Amino acid sequence: MYLENLEPAPSAAVGTSNARRSLSGDFVFLSQDSGVAYAAEACIDVLRSANRLLGHDAYGWTHLRADDHACDAAPICGPDQTLVLIGGTEHPWRPAKSHLTALRACIRNAARVCVVGSAVFVPLAAGVLGTKRLAVHPNFRPGVEETGRGLDLAQGATCHHNALSSAISPAAAMRMIVELVGARDGEFTRAALSRYLGLSEPEAETGAGEHWRYKRMAQGDEVIGDALQIMLDHLEDTLTVGQIAGLLDVSPRKLERGFRDLLEQTPLKVYRDLRLDRAHSLLAQTSLPVNEVSVACGFSNVTLMKKWFTRKYGQTPDQVRRHAFAGSAAA
Repeated sequence: MYLENLEPAPSAAVGTSNARRSLSGDFVFLSQDSGVAYAAEACIDVLRSANRLLGHDAYGWTHLRADDHACDAAPICGPDQTLVLIGGTEHPWRPAKSHLTALRACIRNAARVCVVGSAVFVPLAAGVLGTKRLAVHPNFRPGVEETGRGLDLAQGATCHHNALSSAISPAAAMRMIVELVGARDGEFTRAALSRYLGLSEPEAETGAGEHWRYKRMAQGDEVIGDALQIMLDHLEDTLTVGQIAGLLDVSPRKLERGFRDLLEQTPLKVYRDLRLDRAHSLLAQTSLPVNEVSVACGFSNVTLMKKWFTRKYGQTPDQVRRHAFAGSAAA
């Protein structure tokens, strides 16, 4: 289910802080207790993956736990942050009276509030549930219907209404976060992130982080999209710009102009980024020797690969290998 009611208000100019205020990329996760903290970490992994696909740190996060006296410290959420209250599916989250004042202020202060599972009872207890539509787990529907009379309980696993998002369970919370990323960064990013995380069936076409980032920037341009796929299919046997243009039946000049206009890079720079992305994956996930990684990623020699790799990632291939294997494999 895609997001509803998340577009900027008609009176606000697109791109202003007011227009996108409820779609903050800075998240504060507050877990009910240690038993559901894993759900917050799973949501954080969604944001971490979104940063990887987008190619920059568009999203940030903080994770706190209510049973660690986080509610005693105020404020835990600012007006430009998204507050995510994480509960489970077994027992209602009934906050202590001593925490209600801080939670009420926190909820009112946040740009957007997200409730997961039993956390639906927190804004109800605080008396600040202004929305009329939300997703509620079947276990909690009777209690919510009794406490929050007049609420419209959605049938889906997630719901987005005005400045409140909801997910019926920790598992559904990941999808909720993916949908929020999509509302902020576009449907292409939402679909790519969903496939990347295994939340939807993968398509025949595959690609790593750099591939998805550049394809998103291509804005659906068929020639650039096909060129990116050709590059991805020929990482080892690197093609020239002329050869790629020939396969696409366009002139090299037209191809270079399209890359400059849409991707703000030359075809050679994009091709190298794709090869380096592949090299990073091989170094981090396999014990393949560095010189063989270099050959597998289309570099004429290992020295050249190390030069571009270090410039791009700020680490040498050897450092990435040692970090990935904790020193247990030779580079």
